[in-house]
Amino acid sequence: MYILRSNYSRNAIALIQWASEQQLADVTVVYVDTGWAAEGWLAQVAHYETWVRTLGFKTVHLKTNKPFAELMLMKQGFPTRRYQWCSLHLKGIPFLNWVEQYDPESQATVLLPRRNSDQNSENPATEFIDCCEFHGNRKVWQPLYNSGDERLNPLLQRTGLTPPAQLSGECAPCINSSVPILQQLSALEIERLMELEEDLETPLFNPDDCGNAGTIVDVVKWARTAHASALQYRFGCSAAFGCGS
Repeated sequence: MYILRSNYSRNAIALIQWASEQQLADVTVVYVDTGWAAEGWLAQVAHYETWVRTLGFKTVHLKTNKPFAELMLMKQGFPTRRYQWCSLHLKGIPFLNWVEQYDPESQATVLLPRRNSDQNSENPATEFIDCCEFHGNRKVWQPLYNSGDERLNPLLQRTGLTPPAQLSGECAPCINSSVPILQQLSALEIERLMELEEDLETPLFNPDDCGNAGTIVDVVKWARTAHASALQYRFGCSAAFGCGS
Protein backbone atom coordinates (compact mmCIF):
# COMPACT_ATOMS: atom_id res chain seq x y z
CA MET A 1 0.00 0.00 0.00
CA TYR A 2 1.26 3.45 -0.93
CA ILE A 3 0.18 6.92 0.14
CA LEU A 4 1.41 9.64 -2.19
CA ARG A 5 1.38 13.14 -0.72
CA SER A 6 0.65 15.54 -3.55
CA ASN A 7 0.27 19.30 -3.73
CA TYR A 8 0.00 18.93 -7.53
CA SER A 9 3.23 20.75 -8.20
CA ARG A 10 5.31 19.71 -11.20
CA ASN A 11 7.31 17.32 -9.03
CA ALA A 12 4.17 15.77 -7.55
CA ILE A 13 2.53 15.27 -10.94
CA ALA A 14 5.72 13.68 -12.26
CA LEU A 15 5.82 11.35 -9.26
CA ILE A 16 2.21 10.27 -9.86
CA GLN A 17 3.09 9.50 -13.48
CA TRP A 18 6.19 7.60 -12.34
CA ALA A 19 4.11 5.53 -9.89
CA SER A 20 1.70 4.67 -12.69
CA GLU A 21 4.49 3.63 -15.05
CA GLN A 22 6.02 1.50 -12.30
CA GLN A 23 2.61 -0.16 -11.90
CA LEU A 24 2.53 0.42 -8.16
CA ALA A 25 -0.58 -1.15 -6.67
CA ASP A 26 -2.99 0.28 -4.09
CA VAL A 27 -1.92 3.93 -4.36
CA THR A 28 -3.84 6.72 -2.63
CA VAL A 29 -2.98 10.30 -3.59
CA VAL A 30 -3.65 12.79 -0.79
CA TYR A 31 -4.06 16.55 -1.10
CA VAL A 32 -4.57 18.92 1.85
CA ASP A 33 -6.49 22.17 1.32
CA THR A 34 -4.74 24.86 3.40
CA GLY A 35 -7.50 27.44 3.01
CA TRP A 36 -4.99 29.81 1.37
CA ALA A 37 -4.95 28.54 -2.20
CA ALA A 38 -4.26 30.70 -5.21
CA GLU A 39 -7.30 32.01 -7.05
CA GLY A 40 -8.63 29.21 -9.27
CA TRP A 41 -6.19 26.65 -7.88
CA LEU A 42 -8.76 24.30 -6.34
CA ALA A 43 -10.49 23.95 -9.71
CA GLN A 44 -7.13 22.92 -11.15
CA VAL A 45 -6.68 20.42 -8.31
CA ALA A 46 -10.07 18.89 -9.14
CA HIS A 47 -8.89 18.45 -12.75
CA TYR A 48 -5.69 16.75 -11.61
CA GLU A 49 -7.63 14.49 -9.23
CA THR A 50 -9.83 13.33 -12.10
CA TRP A 51 -6.67 12.41 -14.03
CA VAL A 52 -5.30 10.53 -11.01
CA ARG A 53 -8.41 8.38 -10.85
CA THR A 54 -8.08 7.50 -14.54
CA LEU A 55 -4.74 5.90 -13.59
CA GLY A 56 -6.53 3.58 -11.19
CA PHE A 57 -5.36 5.42 -8.09
CA LYS A 58 -7.58 6.65 -5.29
CA THR A 59 -7.74 10.33 -4.31
CA VAL A 60 -8.31 11.90 -0.91
CA HIS A 61 -8.95 15.63 -0.51
CA LEU A 62 -8.47 16.79 3.08
CA LYS A 63 -9.21 20.18 4.58
CA THR A 64 -7.08 21.70 7.29
CA ASN A 65 -8.74 22.17 10.68
CA LYS A 66 -7.69 25.82 10.87
CA PRO A 67 -7.35 27.63 7.52
CA PHE A 68 -4.29 29.83 7.04
CA ALA A 69 -5.83 33.15 8.04
CA GLU A 70 -7.50 31.69 11.12
CA LEU A 71 -4.25 30.02 12.17
CA MET A 72 -2.28 33.26 11.80
CA LEU A 73 -4.79 35.13 13.96
CA MET A 74 -4.62 32.42 16.60
CA LYS A 75 -0.79 32.53 16.58
CA GLN A 76 -0.81 36.35 16.42
CA GLY A 77 1.86 36.35 13.75
CA PHE A 78 3.26 34.79 10.60
CA PRO A 79 5.79 31.99 10.04
CA THR A 80 9.27 32.89 8.86
CA ARG A 81 11.57 31.34 6.31
CA ARG A 82 13.52 29.75 9.15
CA TYR A 83 10.56 28.72 11.30
CA GLN A 84 7.88 27.36 8.98
CA TRP A 85 5.46 26.13 11.64
CA CYS A 86 2.54 26.78 9.29
CA SER A 87 3.06 23.53 7.38
CA LEU A 88 2.80 21.43 10.53
CA HIS A 89 -0.60 22.89 11.43
CA LEU A 90 -2.01 23.30 7.93
CA LYS A 91 -0.86 20.02 6.42
CA GLY A 92 1.03 17.84 8.88
CA ILE A 93 -1.62 17.44 11.57
CA PRO A 94 -4.58 16.95 9.17
CA PHE A 95 -2.59 14.29 7.32
CA LEU A 96 -1.62 12.47 10.50
CA ASN A 97 -5.19 12.53 11.79
CA TRP A 98 -6.36 10.97 8.53
CA VAL A 99 -3.57 8.43 8.04
CA GLU A 100 -3.91 6.96 11.54
CA GLN A 101 -7.50 6.09 10.66
CA TYR A 102 -6.72 4.92 7.12
CA ASP A 103 -3.61 2.91 7.98
CA PRO A 104 -3.79 2.05 11.70
CA GLU A 105 -1.18 -0.70 11.39
CA SER A 106 1.33 1.64 9.67
CA GLN A 107 1.71 -0.72 6.73
CA ALA A 108 1.76 1.98 4.03
CA THR A 109 4.84 3.49 2.44
CA VAL A 110 4.56 7.25 1.99
CA LEU A 111 5.74 8.63 -1.36
CA LEU A 112 7.06 12.20 -1.46
CA PRO A 113 8.00 14.18 -4.60
CA ARG A 114 11.09 15.88 -3.17
CA ARG A 115 14.07 16.53 -5.45
CA ASN A 116 17.49 17.73 -4.35
CA SER A 117 17.98 19.65 -7.60
CA ASP A 118 15.42 22.29 -6.61
CA GLN A 119 16.08 22.42 -2.88
CA ASN A 120 18.58 24.75 -1.28
CA SER A 121 18.54 22.93 2.01
CA GLU A 122 20.92 21.93 4.77
CA ASN A 123 19.13 18.56 4.82
CA PRO A 124 19.27 17.01 1.35
CA ALA A 125 16.78 14.29 0.51
CA THR A 126 17.64 10.60 0.53
CA GLU A 127 15.73 7.94 -1.36
CA PHE A 128 14.38 6.26 1.77
CA ILE A 129 13.58 7.22 5.35
CA ASP A 130 12.93 4.03 7.28
CA CYS A 131 10.89 5.58 10.07
CA CYS A 132 9.67 9.15 9.55
CA GLU A 133 8.18 10.92 12.57
CA PHE A 134 6.33 13.39 10.32
CA HIS A 135 4.36 10.48 8.83
CA GLY A 136 3.52 8.51 11.94
CA ASN A 137 6.82 6.57 11.87
CA ARG A 138 6.01 5.09 8.46
CA LYS A 139 8.58 4.41 5.76
CA VAL A 140 9.04 7.26 3.30
CA TRP A 141 10.17 6.76 -0.29
CA GLN A 142 11.39 9.70 -2.41
CA PRO A 143 12.01 8.09 -5.81
CA LEU A 144 12.82 11.33 -7.63
CA TYR A 145 15.26 12.60 -5.01
CA ASN A 146 18.23 12.50 -7.37
CA SER A 147 16.37 13.39 -10.59
CA GLY A 148 17.12 16.38 -12.76
CA ASP A 149 14.85 18.08 -15.27
CA GLU A 150 16.03 15.67 -17.96
CA ARG A 151 14.13 12.93 -16.14
CA LEU A 152 11.26 15.05 -14.83
CA ASN A 153 10.20 16.70 -18.09
CA PRO A 154 9.56 13.47 -20.05
CA LEU A 155 7.41 12.21 -17.18
CA LEU A 156 5.37 15.41 -17.30
CA GLN A 157 5.01 15.20 -21.07
CA ARG A 158 3.64 11.67 -20.84
CA THR A 159 0.83 12.80 -18.51
CA GLY A 160 -0.87 14.76 -21.28
CA LEU A 161 -1.57 17.48 -18.70
CA THR A 162 -0.56 21.10 -18.46
CA PRO A 163 1.26 21.17 -15.11
CA PRO A 164 1.68 24.39 -13.12
CA ALA A 165 4.41 26.62 -14.52
CA GLN A 166 6.09 26.96 -11.14
CA LEU A 167 5.20 25.74 -7.66
CA SER A 168 1.92 24.44 -6.35
CA GLY A 169 -0.78 27.05 -5.79
CA GLU A 170 -1.68 25.53 -2.42
CA CYS A 171 -0.66 28.71 -0.55
CA ALA A 172 -0.71 32.11 -2.24
CA PRO A 173 1.53 33.56 -1.21
CA CYS A 174 3.74 31.15 0.72
CA ILE A 175 6.48 32.43 3.03
CA ASN A 176 8.91 30.84 0.55
CA SER A 177 7.39 32.46 -2.54
CA SER A 178 9.93 33.49 -5.16
CA VAL A 179 10.02 36.80 -6.99
CA PRO A 180 8.29 35.38 -10.12
CA ILE A 181 5.45 34.05 -7.96
CA LEU A 182 5.05 37.37 -6.14
CA GLN A 183 4.86 39.10 -9.51
CA GLN A 184 1.87 36.92 -10.45
CA LEU A 185 -0.25 37.35 -7.31
CA SER A 186 -3.82 38.29 -8.16
CA ALA A 187 -5.60 41.33 -6.78
CA LEU A 188 -7.68 39.05 -4.55
CA GLU A 189 -4.59 37.35 -3.12
CA ILE A 190 -2.91 40.69 -2.43
CA GLU A 191 -6.02 42.14 -0.81
CA ARG A 192 -6.67 39.24 1.55
CA LEU A 193 -3.05 39.24 2.75
CA MET A 194 -3.09 43.02 3.12
CA GLU A 195 -6.13 42.73 5.41
CA LEU A 196 -4.46 39.98 7.43
CA GLU A 197 -1.26 42.02 7.79
CA GLU A 198 -3.34 44.95 9.03
CA ASP A 199 -5.11 42.73 11.57
CA LEU A 200 -1.81 41.35 12.85
CA GLU A 201 0.06 44.66 12.53
CA THR A 202 3.03 42.86 10.99
CA PRO A 203 4.11 41.91 7.45
CA LEU A 204 4.39 38.36 6.14
CA PHE A 205 7.69 39.04 4.39
CA ASN A 206 10.77 40.35 6.19
CA PRO A 207 11.53 43.83 4.79
CA ASP A 208 15.25 42.98 4.95
CA ASP A 209 14.65 40.37 2.25
CA CYS A 210 12.55 42.60 0.01
CA GLY A 211 14.38 45.89 -0.44
CA ASN A 212 12.85 47.27 2.79
CA ALA A 213 9.34 46.77 1.42
CA GLY A 214 6.87 46.35 4.25
CA THR A 215 3.29 45.49 3.32
CA ILE A 216 2.42 42.95 0.66
CA VAL A 217 1.46 45.82 -1.65
CA ASP A 218 4.99 47.21 -1.35
CA VAL A 219 6.54 43.75 -1.66
CA VAL A 220 4.73 43.13 -4.95
CA LYS A 221 5.87 46.54 -6.25
CA TRP A 222 9.45 45.63 -5.31
CA ALA A 223 9.14 42.21 -6.95
CA ARG A 224 8.11 43.72 -10.28
CA THR A 225 11.61 45.14 -10.77
CA ALA A 226 13.64 42.70 -8.65
CA HIS A 227 15.87 40.01 -10.09
CA ALA A 228 14.13 36.63 -10.35
CA SER A 229 16.62 35.11 -7.90
CA ALA A 230 16.37 37.88 -5.30
CA LEU A 231 14.44 35.60 -2.94
CA GLN A 232 15.93 32.15 -2.44
CA TYR A 233 15.36 29.35 0.05
CA ARG A 234 17.91 29.75 2.80
CA PHE A 235 16.66 27.06 5.13
CA GLY A 236 14.79 24.77 2.73
CA CYS A 237 11.06 24.36 2.34
CA SER A 238 8.88 22.18 4.56
CA ALA A 239 9.31 19.22 2.25
CA ALA A 240 8.66 16.77 5.08
CA PHE A 241 5.02 17.87 5.02
CA GLY A 242 4.68 17.70 1.24
CA CYS A 243 5.24 21.41 0.66
CA GLY A 244 7.37 23.05 -1.99
CA SER A 245 7.95 22.40 -5.64
